[in-house]
Amino acid sequence: MIDIIKTEFLKLKRYSVIKAGIIMTMLSPLLSLFYSTANSGQTWTFDYFMQQVMISNCTLFFPIIIALIAGYIITREYTDDTMKNIITIPIPYRQLLSGKLLVLLLLTIYFSFIGCMIAFIINMFAEFPGAHFGNILNMFLRVTGANIGVYVSILPIILLFCCSANNFLGGVALAFVYGYFGTFEGTLLNYYPIKASMILLDANCGAEYGYTYNIFPAFITITLALLISLIILANKKKDPSTLSVVKKKKTVRKKGW
Repeated sequence: MIDIIKTEFLKLKRYSVIKAGIIMTMLSPLLSLFYSTANSGQTWTFDYFMQQVMISNCTLFFPIIIALIAGYIITREYTDDTMKNIITIPIPYRQLLSGKLLVLLLLTIYFSFIGCMIAFIINMFAEFPGAHFGNILNMFLRVTGANIGVYVSILPIILLFCCSANNFLGGVALAFVYGYFGTFEGTLLNYYPIKASMILLDANCGAEYGYTYNIFPAFITITLALLISLIILANKKKDPSTLSVVKKKKTVRKKGW
Protein backbone atom coordinates (compact mmCIF):
# COMPACT_ATOMS: atom_id res chain seq x y z
CA MET A 1 0.00 0.00 0.00
CA ILE A 2 2.86 2.40 0.80
CA ASP A 3 4.38 1.70 -2.63
CA ILE A 4 1.04 2.51 -4.28
CA ILE A 5 0.81 5.83 -2.43
CA LYS A 6 4.41 6.76 -3.34
CA THR A 7 3.78 5.88 -6.98
CA GLU A 8 0.61 7.98 -7.10
CA PHE A 9 2.41 11.04 -5.77
CA LEU A 10 5.16 10.55 -8.37
CA LYS A 11 2.51 10.45 -11.10
CA LEU A 12 0.83 13.59 -9.81
CA LYS A 13 4.06 15.55 -10.28
CA ARG A 14 3.52 15.34 -14.03
CA TYR A 15 0.07 16.87 -14.00
CA SER A 16 -1.37 20.29 -13.21
CA VAL A 17 -4.43 19.00 -11.34
CA ILE A 18 -2.79 19.74 -7.97
CA LYS A 19 -2.23 23.37 -9.01
CA ALA A 20 -5.88 23.61 -10.00
CA GLY A 21 -6.87 22.23 -6.59
CA ILE A 22 -4.69 24.80 -4.81
CA ILE A 23 -6.22 27.65 -6.81
CA MET A 24 -9.75 26.49 -5.98
CA THR A 25 -8.76 26.15 -2.32
CA MET A 26 -7.56 29.77 -2.29
CA LEU A 27 -10.92 30.95 -3.61
CA SER A 28 -12.76 29.93 -0.44
CA PRO A 29 -11.13 32.42 2.00
CA LEU A 30 -11.17 35.09 -0.72
CA LEU A 31 -14.92 34.59 -1.14
CA SER A 32 -15.41 34.83 2.63
CA LEU A 33 -13.41 38.07 2.65
CA PHE A 34 -15.71 39.40 -0.08
CA TYR A 35 -18.74 38.55 2.07
CA SER A 36 -17.22 40.54 4.92
CA THR A 37 -17.45 43.73 2.85
CA ALA A 38 -21.25 43.52 2.71
CA ASN A 39 -23.12 45.91 4.99
CA SER A 40 -25.24 43.26 6.74
CA GLY A 41 -24.78 44.44 10.32
CA GLN A 42 -22.73 41.37 11.21
CA THR A 43 -19.65 41.98 13.33
CA TRP A 44 -16.82 40.03 11.71
CA THR A 45 -14.37 38.40 14.07
CA PHE A 46 -11.65 35.85 13.42
CA ASP A 47 -13.92 33.02 14.60
CA TYR A 48 -16.81 34.15 12.39
CA PHE A 49 -14.50 34.60 9.40
CA MET A 50 -13.13 31.07 9.79
CA GLN A 51 -16.65 29.70 10.20
CA GLN A 52 -17.54 31.24 6.84
CA VAL A 53 -14.39 29.75 5.30
CA MET A 54 -15.38 26.33 6.63
CA ILE A 55 -18.90 26.68 5.21
CA SER A 56 -17.57 27.78 1.81
CA ASN A 57 -15.14 24.86 1.79
CA CYS A 58 -17.80 22.27 2.60
CA THR A 59 -20.63 23.51 0.42
CA LEU A 60 -18.96 25.07 -2.63
CA PHE A 61 -15.34 24.15 -3.18
CA PHE A 62 -14.18 20.91 -1.59
CA PRO A 63 -16.94 18.64 -3.00
CA ILE A 64 -15.83 19.70 -6.48
CA ILE A 65 -12.10 19.56 -5.67
CA ILE A 66 -12.32 16.08 -4.14
CA ALA A 67 -14.52 14.59 -6.85
CA LEU A 68 -12.51 16.16 -9.69
CA ILE A 69 -9.13 15.00 -8.41
CA ALA A 70 -10.54 11.57 -7.55
CA GLY A 71 -11.84 11.05 -11.06
CA TYR A 72 -8.59 12.37 -12.49
CA ILE A 73 -6.22 10.10 -10.59
CA ILE A 74 -8.44 7.03 -10.99
CA THR A 75 -9.26 7.29 -14.69
CA ARG A 76 -5.82 8.57 -15.67
CA GLU A 77 -4.57 4.96 -15.68
CA TYR A 78 -6.67 4.25 -18.72
CA THR A 79 -6.40 7.57 -20.55
CA ASP A 80 -2.61 7.36 -20.24
CA ASP A 81 -2.75 3.69 -21.29
CA THR A 82 -0.91 2.53 -18.15
CA MET A 83 -3.56 0.14 -16.81
CA LYS A 84 -2.38 -2.68 -19.09
CA ASN A 85 1.02 -2.51 -17.34
CA ILE A 86 -0.48 -2.38 -13.84
CA ILE A 87 -2.70 -5.44 -14.30
CA THR A 88 0.38 -7.56 -15.00
CA ILE A 89 1.33 -7.03 -11.32
CA PRO A 90 -0.53 -9.39 -8.92
CA ILE A 91 -2.39 -6.60 -7.10
CA PRO A 92 -6.17 -6.59 -6.61
CA TYR A 93 -8.06 -3.71 -8.18
CA ARG A 94 -9.65 -2.93 -4.82
CA GLN A 95 -6.20 -2.48 -3.28
CA LEU A 96 -5.13 -0.20 -6.11
CA LEU A 97 -8.30 1.84 -5.70
CA SER A 98 -7.85 1.99 -1.92
CA GLY A 99 -4.35 3.38 -2.39
CA LYS A 100 -5.67 6.10 -4.67
CA LEU A 101 -8.37 7.00 -2.15
CA LEU A 102 -5.76 7.28 0.60
CA VAL A 103 -3.78 9.64 -1.62
CA LEU A 104 -6.96 11.65 -2.08
CA LEU A 105 -7.40 11.83 1.71
CA LEU A 106 -3.83 13.12 2.12
CA LEU A 107 -4.44 15.70 -0.60
CA THR A 108 -7.61 16.81 1.20
CA ILE A 109 -5.57 17.45 4.35
CA TYR A 110 -2.89 19.21 2.29
CA PHE A 111 -5.41 21.51 0.61
CA SER A 112 -7.02 22.20 3.99
CA PHE A 113 -3.68 23.32 5.39
CA ILE A 114 -3.07 25.62 2.43
CA GLY A 115 -6.56 27.09 2.73
CA CYS A 116 -6.02 27.77 6.44
CA MET A 117 -2.70 29.47 5.74
CA ILE A 118 -4.30 31.71 3.10
CA ALA A 119 -7.16 32.51 5.48
CA PHE A 120 -4.68 33.39 8.24
CA ILE A 121 -2.75 35.72 5.90
CA ILE A 122 -6.00 37.38 4.80
CA ASN A 123 -6.99 37.84 8.44
CA MET A 124 -3.68 39.60 9.13
CA PHE A 125 -4.56 42.22 6.52
CA ALA A 126 -8.28 42.40 7.33
CA GLU A 127 -7.47 42.67 11.07
CA PHE A 128 -10.51 40.75 12.29
CA PRO A 129 -10.33 40.70 16.12
CA GLY A 130 -9.88 37.54 18.18
CA ALA A 131 -6.90 35.94 16.44
CA HIS A 132 -4.64 34.33 19.04
CA PHE A 133 -2.76 31.05 19.24
CA GLY A 134 -5.65 29.05 20.68
CA ASN A 135 -8.10 30.29 18.07
CA ILE A 136 -5.65 29.76 15.23
CA LEU A 137 -4.95 26.17 16.27
CA ASN A 138 -8.66 25.53 16.74
CA MET A 139 -9.27 26.97 13.29
CA PHE A 140 -6.78 24.62 11.63
CA LEU A 141 -8.34 21.61 13.38
CA ARG A 142 -11.95 22.58 12.64
CA VAL A 143 -11.44 23.40 8.98
CA THR A 144 -9.34 20.30 8.33
CA GLY A 145 -11.77 18.06 10.24
CA ALA A 146 -14.77 19.45 8.33
CA ASN A 147 -13.00 18.89 4.99
CA ILE A 148 -12.23 15.30 5.95
CA GLY A 149 -15.94 14.93 6.71
CA VAL A 150 -16.70 16.20 3.20
CA TYR A 151 -14.23 13.64 1.84
CA VAL A 152 -16.16 10.85 3.60
CA SER A 153 -19.46 12.30 2.37
CA ILE A 154 -18.25 12.36 -1.25
CA LEU A 155 -16.78 8.83 -1.20
CA PRO A 156 -19.98 7.08 -2.35
CA ILE A 157 -20.22 9.42 -5.34
CA ILE A 158 -16.56 8.81 -6.16
CA LEU A 159 -16.94 5.03 -6.02
CA LEU A 160 -20.17 5.02 -8.05
CA PHE A 161 -19.31 7.62 -10.71
CA CYS A 162 -15.69 8.77 -10.64
CA CYS A 163 -14.22 5.30 -11.21
CA SER A 164 -15.48 5.37 -14.78
CA ALA A 165 -13.65 7.38 -17.40
CA ASN A 166 -16.96 7.94 -19.15
CA ASN A 167 -18.93 9.15 -16.12
CA PHE A 168 -16.59 10.95 -13.73
CA LEU A 169 -17.46 14.45 -14.99
CA GLY A 170 -21.07 13.62 -14.21
CA GLY A 171 -19.90 12.65 -10.73
CA VAL A 172 -18.20 16.05 -10.36
CA ALA A 173 -21.43 17.81 -11.34
CA LEU A 174 -23.37 15.67 -8.87
CA ALA A 175 -20.83 16.52 -6.14
CA PHE A 176 -21.39 20.23 -6.82
CA VAL A 177 -25.16 19.88 -6.40
CA TYR A 178 -24.62 17.61 -3.38
CA GLY A 179 -22.47 20.26 -1.72
CA TYR A 180 -24.76 23.14 -2.65
CA PHE A 181 -27.69 21.62 -0.75
CA GLY A 182 -25.50 21.88 2.34
CA THR A 183 -26.04 25.65 2.27
CA PHE A 184 -29.65 25.13 3.33
CA GLU A 185 -30.74 25.26 6.96
CA GLY A 186 -33.17 23.05 8.87
CA THR A 187 -33.28 20.40 11.57
CA LEU A 188 -33.45 17.60 8.99
CA LEU A 189 -30.01 18.62 7.75
CA ASN A 190 -28.57 16.96 10.85
CA TYR A 191 -28.84 13.87 8.66
CA TYR A 192 -27.38 15.37 5.49
CA PRO A 193 -23.73 14.24 5.13
CA ILE A 194 -22.30 17.55 3.88
CA LYS A 195 -24.02 19.50 6.63
CA ALA A 196 -23.09 16.81 9.16
CA SER A 197 -19.40 17.30 8.37
CA MET A 198 -19.74 20.93 9.50
CA ILE A 199 -21.97 20.17 12.48
CA LEU A 200 -19.44 17.73 13.92
CA LEU A 201 -16.87 20.52 14.14
CA ASP A 202 -19.21 23.44 14.81
CA ALA A 203 -22.77 22.78 16.00
CA ASN A 204 -23.43 26.53 15.80
CA CYS A 205 -22.83 26.73 12.04
CA GLY A 206 -26.49 27.72 11.58
CA ALA A 207 -26.82 29.96 14.63
CA GLU A 208 -27.26 33.14 12.59
CA TYR A 209 -30.41 31.59 11.10
CA GLY A 210 -31.77 30.47 14.46
CA TYR A 211 -30.68 26.81 14.25
CA THR A 212 -28.56 24.83 16.68
CA TYR A 213 -27.67 21.38 15.43
CA ASN A 214 -26.93 18.16 17.32
CA ILE A 215 -23.60 16.38 17.06
CA PHE A 216 -24.87 12.82 17.62
CA PRO A 217 -27.12 12.59 14.50
CA ALA A 218 -24.32 14.17 12.46
CA PHE A 219 -21.88 11.54 13.75
CA ILE A 220 -24.30 8.73 12.81
CA THR A 221 -24.73 10.24 9.34
CA ILE A 222 -21.00 10.45 8.64
CA THR A 223 -20.49 6.93 10.00
CA LEU A 224 -23.20 5.58 7.67
CA ALA A 225 -21.61 7.38 4.70
CA LEU A 226 -18.28 5.73 5.54
CA LEU A 227 -19.90 2.28 5.92
CA ILE A 228 -21.71 2.64 2.58
CA SER A 229 -18.42 3.60 0.94
CA LEU A 230 -16.65 0.56 2.40
CA ILE A 231 -19.44 -1.73 1.19
CA ILE A 232 -19.23 -0.30 -2.33
CA LEU A 233 -15.43 -0.60 -2.29
CA ALA A 234 -15.61 -4.21 -1.07
CA ASN A 235 -17.85 -5.09 -4.03
CA LYS A 236 -15.65 -3.48 -6.65
CA LYS A 237 -14.53 -5.92 -9.31
CA LYS A 238 -10.91 -6.94 -9.40
CA ASP A 239 -10.97 -6.57 -13.17
CA PRO A 240 -10.72 -2.82 -13.83
CA SER A 241 -13.38 -2.93 -16.53
CA THR A 242 -14.93 0.21 -15.05
CA LEU A 243 -12.08 2.19 -16.54
CA SER A 244 -13.06 1.45 -20.11
CA VAL A 245 -13.43 4.45 -22.36
CA VAL A 246 -16.08 4.51 -25.01
CA LYS A 247 -14.39 5.70 -28.16
CA LYS A 248 -16.40 7.06 -31.02
CA LYS A 249 -16.01 5.20 -34.27
CA LYS A 250 -14.87 7.31 -37.17
CA THR A 251 -17.19 7.17 -40.15
CA VAL A 252 -15.33 6.41 -43.35
CA ARG A 253 -16.49 8.53 -46.24
CA LYS A 254 -17.12 6.72 -49.46
CA LYS A 255 -15.06 7.74 -52.43
CA GLY A 256 -16.77 9.16 -55.44
CA TRP A 257 -20.36 10.30 -55.72
